[in-house]
Amino acid sequence: MINKKYNELLEKWIYENKEDILHKWIELEKIPSIKSAPEDDAPFGINCKDALYKAAFYFEKNGFKTKINDRNTYALCSYGDGERKIGLFSHSDVVPVGDDWIYTEPFNPVIIDGTLIGRGVEDNKSGIMAALCIFRFLKDNGIKLNSKLELFIGSDEECGMGDMKDYLADEKMPEVSLVPDADFPCSIGEKGIYHLMSESKNTFDSIISINGGEAYNIVLDKVNVSLPYSISALDELNGKVRDRSDVTVTADSDYINIQVKGIAKHASIPDGSVNAALVAIELLLDCTFISDNDKAILRGAKEMLSCHYGKGMGVEYNDLVFGKTTCVNGLCKTVDGRLRLSFDIRYGSTQDSAELEKAGDNSLEKYGFIPVEKDNRPGFSIDENSPYPAIFENIYAELTGERLNRVTMSGGTYARKLKNAFSVGTYIIKKDRKSTVFKMPEGHGGAHQCDECIDIEGFFEAVKVLFNYVIACDNIIE
Repeated sequence: MINKKYNELLEKWIYENKEDILHKWIELEKIPSIKSAPEDDAPFGINCKDALYKAAFYFEKNGFKTKINDRNTYALCSYGDGERKIGLFSHSDVVPVGDDWIYTEPFNPVIIDGTLIGRGVEDNKSGIMAALCIFRFLKDNGIKLNSKLELFIGSDEECGMGDMKDYLADEKMPEVSLVPDADFPCSIGEKGIYHLMSESKNTFDSIISINGGEAYNIVLDKVNVSLPYSISALDELNGKVRDRSDVTVTADSDYINIQVKGIAKHASIPDGSVNAALVAIELLLDCTFISDNDKAILRGAKEMLSCHYGKGMGVEYNDLVFGKTTCVNGLCKTVDGRLRLSFDIRYGSTQDSAELEKAGDNSLEKYGFIPVEKDNRPGFSIDENSPYPAIFENIYAELTGERLNRVTMSGGTYARKLKNAFSVGTYIIKKDRKSTVFKMPEGHGGAHQCDECIDIEGFFEAVKVLFNYVIACDNIIE
């Protein structure tokens, strides 16, 4: 199944080039490529443009055909001249950072005990660096492909995939694509993603504001509440939070400020997360100085936020292939006195998307809210007769000594926009490895968490697997 000669050469190449790859990875990490307001020639903000150009430069400098589209939304890098294409899809933009980092600042990457830490080290600058390894290894060893290997580097994957919209309008899709932004051995489908922003019908009268969150797809882990100052309200609050570490109360002559901390996780895997907005709402509902009007708003919000699996929103469902529907709140804000709450709902292929929206609207009405924004993107499943998943499973088993089955995903990657596309991983922790793996505290280390990290040894193990996937795809296409 695998070419042992190539694998021996790749082992040697990694040994000789590891430090150079890490250096380039760290330099790319330093660019704070979070989407921001558009500027001239930078539709997703200047930092997203800078990261895109930096990543593309790594390939151009090494002699690969490289181009950036006219709108500066994506780059294409290629190796080989075959008529058919194998696609690799990665992105250089990242999610917002949060402010509870322990080991370093988000864009000051560090290596601790063989682990690279920084925002985007895994999601998804690791995908770019894995592609760079494969491209350079092929070129350095004169390995010819039957197909053209084409890398797409996007700059808006996390916030709408406007980069992919441009690509699909400009280019022909590859015959098969790999998206190193998920798990091994490969994903064969992704849940639908429904983003819903709601707003309370009534305005607050005893609460000035409740604000927090950074994105739809991160469980809200910090919220700030502002209240009018009164000594009785301050005394009551201090009594309720005296022994709590997750709530801080401060005050000045005009306002009482409450800061609540939760635990962030990616919206697709909410188990273990703590929604700070829900914690704040439960605290306020227990306070005697909150008006009946405001408690009515908060009670509705509490019901909707009470379950990560959609019970409160009326969308609870268990898909036989994709598992449970998830329903996560990532944004909470007060606009003109009204409370806004976002919902990131991820659902399987047998849950009707129109019925899902209807059920959500009915719940909003029940609890005194209305929808103000909607974006519903159905998921997909790979044809069950596709030969690729079994081949990927066999390659993974042969290289790692562990047989894993294909997976379905709750997360959303570029694969949902492509034909015949498989999301795969960017690191592997082999069961027989001798070195230890750096352990992060709860709520840290994940793709959308503070102290995002990736195991370096595991990354280079993934490069070996991904390279063999490319070779297998090249053989199948031919």
